[in-house]
Amino acid sequence: MYARKWSLIYLSVVVIVVLLVGVASTGFTSRSAYAQDAVKITLGSWDDENGNVRHQAAVDDFMAENPGIEVEILPNPGGDWHSKVLTWIAAGELPDVYMADSSYVPLYVESGGLENLRPFIEGENGFDPSEVFYESVYENGFYQGDPYVLAKDYSTVAIYANKSLFDAAGIALPEEGWTYDDLLDVAMQLTVDANGNNAASPDFDPEDIVQYGMDNRGPWWRSFQSTVYSFGSHTIADDGSTFDGYINSPEAIAALQWMSDAINVYHVSPTSDWISALPSGVMPLFLDGQIAMVFAMGPWYQDMLEEQPGFEYAILPMPTGPGGHHGAVCWAGFGMAPTSEHPDEAWLLLKALGTEIGQRQYSEHALSSMPAMMEGKTDDPFWSTFIKEVDYLDSLDDLKSPYYLQCIGDPAFTAVIFGADGADMDIEDYMNNTVVPELDECLQTAAGAE
Repeated sequence: MYARKWSLIYLSVVVIVVLLVGVASTGFTSRSAYAQDAVKITLGSWDDENGNVRHQAAVDDFMAENPGIEVEILPNPGGDWHSKVLTWIAAGELPDVYMADSSYVPLYVESGGLENLRPFIEGENGFDPSEVFYESVYENGFYQGDPYVLAKDYSTVAIYANKSLFDAAGIALPEEGWTYDDLLDVAMQLTVDANGNNAASPDFDPEDIVQYGMDNRGPWWRSFQSTVYSFGSHTIADDGSTFDGYINSPEAIAALQWMSDAINVYHVSPTSDWISALPSGVMPLFLDGQIAMVFAMGPWYQDMLEEQPGFEYAILPMPTGPGGHHGAVCWAGFGMAPTSEHPDEAWLLLKALGTEIGQRQYSEHALSSMPAMMEGKTDDPFWSTFIKEVDYLDSLDDLKSPYYLQCIGDPAFTAVIFGADGADMDIEDYMNNTVVPELDECLQTAAGAE
């Protein structure tokens, strides 16, 4: 009897196994079975294998929700990513989806390397950007009125302040709406010589400064753009045709003069030459109390600040200039290849990376283009100011011409103006008669070479 019972049990097990095998062979497939018929697409990343951890996590989540699509990440083992992308474009070998810096969007579009995303965004598998993104961040993926790239992450700029130095000087932390004149006044009070005199004192010795009120990011383009925008100008025409009348406008000259005077007249900031010679940049001096404010810096040093026991800091908003409160953004995202053999699947991946699936990963260490992902950071003492700066972002001048970076890059002329030779310079003459002619000639030459 017991033998017969075990025989029936054994037979039942065999039948169940056979049925399961049959079900698996008739379309109710496992993930591994799908792989044989999955659409395979590629994701080009400028990160190396170690830097692709968050990309891989996002891709894994995407494939779990889209088992019919298999994604291969193509890491960058090294070298110039921008040159690699241009080589891929020329050879017609772009990844289906790839990372792009906002500054190169115009050149990639004009070279045939980026797909216009408007039909996909407005199509059946699209979404309403106004319900998903910060508008100012979303529009930094545009060229000539159309979206080509969705943000991976971005950085606004703000001012790092050593709160202990403010407290010692009896200075209240500035709030939104403070001006560039206010910034200069605060920086003068916080710039101190070896005898304890600040820069507002008639006894101040600019040759023996032990504590600067601020540094300057003059040669760094995002800082320079933020200041020029806030003084009421941009650096290039909206159609990208000329720098003349923009980078040398009265407003832009005033912005350059303000930064130069902060260094050479009021002595609240060291020269760009001095800063460039620092082996580890300005942050160690900020932490040591030798610089009270770090001007127009992105949110890249949170870990460094938190690792300093007892160090009290504050993140201050950028000042309001004569033209209002405006800022430039550091921005990177994902675009889609026009040559993709699987555009619908590539769009699904791109959309996922730019929206919830990807942003769950990328927002852990940076700012997300989705307000929904920033809810936990809006009251954070470090992140909140950077998030509020989103309201003041201007569209990047880089997006107005495919030759903008080629001609201007990190502008060499600002290193001259804010360097040791800038003290006696006629900035207006230098911009009108040296800088602008060279920049416009570059634009014309680059356009003519196409």
